[in-house]
Amino acid sequence: MNAAVYALIANSCMAALFVVTYGVVAITYSRQRAAVWFMVSYLLGFLTPICELLFRFTDYRLLFAVLGYAAFLGAITVMSVGIQAFAGHRLCRRPAALLWAGGMTLRMSLLGGTRNSLPYEMLFQLPFALGSILVLLSIRRIAQKGPIRTLLMVVFGIIGAHFLAKPFMAASLGAGHSAQYYATSYYAVVSQVSTGVLLVAAGLFLMLLVIQKALDDTIRDAESDPLTGLANRRGLARAGPALLAEAKRDGHGLYAMVLDLDHFKRVNDMFGHAMGDRVLVAFADLLRTVAARDVLAVRLGGEEFALLVPDAFGPAERSDNRASHLAGDIRALLRRFDRQGLPPLTVSGGIVRHAPGETLDDLIARADQLAYRAKRAGRDHILHEPMPVAVEPSHDWHDESEPGRRVATG
Repeated sequence: MNAAVYALIANSCMAALFVVTYGVVAITYSRQRAAVWFMVSYLLGFLTPICELLFRFTDYRLLFAVLGYAAFLGAITVMSVGIQAFAGHRLCRRPAALLWAGGMTLRMSLLGGTRNSLPYEMLFQLPFALGSILVLLSIRRIAQKGPIRTLLMVVFGIIGAHFLAKPFMAASLGAGHSAQYYATSYYAVVSQVSTGVLLVAAGLFLMLLVIQKALDDTIRDAESDPLTGLANRRGLARAGPALLAEAKRDGHGLYAMVLDLDHFKRVNDMFGHAMGDRVLVAFADLLRTVAARDVLAVRLGGEEFALLVPDAFGPAERSDNRASHLAGDIRALLRRFDRQGLPPLTVSGGIVRHAPGETLDDLIARADQLAYRAKRAGRDHILHEPMPVAVEPSHDWHDESEPGRRVATG
């Protein structure tokens, strides 16, 4: 056996390893269904060297030459669809299907063409180069930033350039005037080894990206409340110190707002726990609606929630700040709960600004104490330290005979 045969065997073994690995990932991590696409891609890649080997050792050379080409082009186009699935975008299969069909049409038109000529080799490699560009464009849509994604893009950029360079390699090294001669040429060795190395690198970087996303999903699940999707106490413990450190570094304000839904137990008692869950989810959605991307919304437990609100412009000595405006927005939106088929609801809470030297736990505890004071003062309050300001009251749903309470917000 010549060196090209050994290279084909090595490529088929590496492709088989990726097939098994991506299959295990797809089975183990239920959210990593995109790994199925990658498994299929490398399965097709595995068939390519197998067809090359069968081409050499059987009499069905034309059949296996066409099948090998179809499998390899299919591997690249399936990879582009798999990366779309991995990125969480709607699958757009048409470009991949059109590229595969066009590539196979071109391949069939080249049967009987003049091999070892630059036009022939350029047309032969063109679908693979276009497929690599399609994969590269799909990778750019992955929201998961970082060096691994960048390296994967670089690898597929090199792969695309590699396919465009192959015709010149064939012309300089000599690919032979027939498929039989190509099988024993030095160009075949260089082609198989270089392609194999690049595709192994792509598979490894893609695997790292898949594993990284699986770990990120696991961490996100551990740090998220399963009912509302907001951060839980563990998420607060991880993300909160970063907000605190950023506020200290930039000299900005950081406010903690603790909110407690009033008489939530009565919601469960009067309407059932299913309605109680709906209320919690609706309130969490409300918080997501009013909170910008830099605001951390947390479900502390039960009907208690918290917001960490950075404020680069709000003066420390005034209660007219970003957190207070959010409190007003929250109360205004709560008045619309009945339009969603939910019980009318009020909220009590406290807003405090981070003090120098104060820990995150101390900050949350101060806001919680202020929320407790609001509860004891008759509920339907959001108090602000150090300068509470009265605003228009709202009416509690559970007892319409009670007069409207004064609600202090910042």
